[in-house]
Amino acid sequence: MSYLPEKRSGALARALAKKMMLAEGEHPISYRPEADSDNPSKALDDDRSFASLVQAALSRTSRAADERAAAPALLAELLALPLLEREAAVVVDPRYQTYALASYTLERCEKAAATSDPALARELARLARGIAMHADPLACGGSAALADLEAYSLALEGNSLRVAGELREAFQTFMEARQVQDRGGADPDLGARLDFAEASLRRDLRQFGAAHHLLDRAGKVFQSLKDRNQMARTIINRANVYIVQGEFAQAASTLEGALEFSCEPSLALMVRHNLIDILAKSGRAQEASRLFEESRELYLQFSDPLTTSRRLWVEGIIARELGEDLALAEGLLGQAIDRLTTSGYGLDAAIAALDLVAVFAARGEAAKVLETASHLVQLFEARNIQPEALAALTMVYKAAQKETVSLSLIAQITELVRASQVLGRSAS
Repeated sequence: MSYLPEKRSGALARALAKKMMLAEGEHPISYRPEADSDNPSKALDDDRSFASLVQAALSRTSRAADERAAAPALLAELLALPLLEREAAVVVDPRYQTYALASYTLERCEKAAATSDPALARELARLARGIAMHADPLACGGSAALADLEAYSLALEGNSLRVAGELREAFQTFMEARQVQDRGGADPDLGARLDFAEASLRRDLRQFGAAHHLLDRAGKVFQSLKDRNQMARTIINRANVYIVQGEFAQAASTLEGALEFSCEPSLALMVRHNLIDILAKSGRAQEASRLFEESRELYLQFSDPLTTSRRLWVEGIIARELGEDLALAEGLLGQAIDRLTTSGYGLDAAIAALDLVAVFAARGEAAKVLETASHLVQLFEARNIQPEALAALTMVYKAAQKETVSLSLIAQITELVRASQVLGRSAS
């Protein structure tokens, strides 16, 4: 999200002009009861002429531009403070109570969630909400605009919880975001981004119809705004829904159609990475390997922990599926698990560990299957993952004891792990 992008400035100026009049108990000029409908020029003879209103609105828009320029430094100041002092500063200091600062904080939040730090993303989302709650509605186009920011702040907080594997808490946060959104509706872009974020949660909750509906709605808005990057993200997210549904051919087809889509490099990499992952897991490991090698230079343009972890993870899966060097697969997956765990991506780390269990199963190493499953039990307990997932691991134990662990069983367990988080319901 570009914080308060220029395309919103004109709308902001118009909204400010209207708000200035309403603040003093007046109607906008074109709707004043005493205005002579047969002689519209009389309205312009009023002390508050249209020209003066526009001038005042543009003056405030200029101030908004100054606030945008100051936002990075102000956010740095806030983040340097201890949490309690930071919260107090937002409450008492008007410098920290602007739409621009809240919007910029959400931009930083998006980047943190997409690259490396879900904990920081959650912290930034909560900070942005606090800023929006204390901003002056008359300075940014009205309370609806601030409600949109507050709702999207909650959505990004919910998304950070989802990424960390805390799906029940994420669901509750998104429901709160929808309640706040009822007071908004001024910014279609933020509304569409909320839909987009919730679609990921609905996917992880296995509510596929809802996920597709939200993506349809978000996609229409992004297309109308000609936002090609968000359109690309919508395509990627839709393919992810198909993946979780087990419709790998549909997912691959969706992503193949986006390979030449014009968008920023990070999104181009995401399209390629997700397609490589699908190909590797659906019996097309040779194709996955070729596309991975074609994309290696693009991968190396990004050194953030999440991208690095994903590269190692998918390269390990390819090595496993090719079956030519299972020791290489073990090393790559082990590195991915360590990095994901360190970076706070608990659920992804658990699923990557199950991919590692599949390597041991392919080599017939029941002892290592048991050892890794034991580690996973501890990890799942630490992440507060539901008992159904622990019960699923018992299946791995029993199969390992009988030396009957198979790749198909591991795939089933992986789905059980995901499903075990669905609002505390049974994963069976």
